[in-house]
Amino acid sequence: MTLKKSLTTLFFFGIGFGLFWLAMQGVEDSEAMKRDMRSAQWWGVAASFVMGYLAIVSRGLRWNILLSPMGHHPSPARSVHAVAFSYFANAFVPRSGEVARCAALNQTDKIPVDQLLGTVITERVVDFLMLFGLVAFALATNLEAFLGLMQEAQLPATTTFIAAGVMTLLGGVALWWLAKQQGRPGLVGRVAEFLQGLGKGIQSVLAMEKRGLFLAHTFFIWTMYFLMSFVLFKAIPAVNEVRLTDAVLVMVAGGFGMVLPAPGGIGSYHWAVSLGFAAVGFSRDVGFAVANVVWITQTAMIVVTGGLGYLMLFLYRMRRG
Repeated sequence: MTLKKSLTTLFFFGIGFGLFWLAMQGVEDSEAMKRDMRSAQWWGVAASFVMGYLAIVSRGLRWNILLSPMGHHPSPARSVHAVAFSYFANAFVPRSGEVARCAALNQTDKIPVDQLLGTVITERVVDFLMLFGLVAFALATNLEAFLGLMQEAQLPATTTFIAAGVMTLLGGVALWWLAKQQGRPGLVGRVAEFLQGLGKGIQSVLAMEKRGLFLAHTFFIWTMYFLMSFVLFKAIPAVNEVRLTDAVLVMVAGGFGMVLPAPGGIGSYHWAVSLGFAAVGFSRDVGFAVANVVWITQTAMIVVTGGLGYLMLFLYRMRRG
């Protein structure tokens, strides 16, 4: 690992552990928190582990549906292993997983990275739509708790959102102009060619033949995301009476916590979930304990399956020569 990569990794881990430490400051009874963590029943931990990996498997199979219209047909196993490896990479350097899985499949199947990245962008758009669908559900079924959560989370001011929107629009215009410069010599031409490939990957969603299967995988993935937390809620006595609508709100809170640039969501996820549980009437201590159990279970799943995925991809490259 280069010095730059090492410093980047340390920087992000510093953010994560700093957020974790801040979240810990809100815990009033650390012994009770530990008891709640130890009370988690093994069946819930095992079920959450399996459901988390099923979401990865479905995500890999869904990726192949997007790749097919471009004439790329990688092995479903390799696609799944590449996705598992992407989660593994994200656990150390936030937002590195998207590039890591594209690079992995490029090395095994020689699919252009720009096209792979285009399909990943398409996936991210679809997943954000699903997340905001859950936000709408939480608003409709738990408005008071949702507003309380937003107030505690202290979201940026409206002017910040407007500025971000303007910057996004200007960035989009700049990218559109660059994409039109294909065929020009030098760096501008190479960037344009890359953006054209990126656009081809994004447009794959319009050309795919198995739209119904793509949607089925999408709903299955998000169902697993919900259930891998919900089964652990039910397996911890302190919160096993949580309502379905309250659990959705907690999931939404955790989802936004994972957006912050911390490795594997450490700290940010704990903070967001503890706020979510507080918003629906539980103590933040209990919420922090539950967040610990979910995070440890899913991080263990990511390390095991991601490490296995990397090993399988490496062995395939070795066999292929």
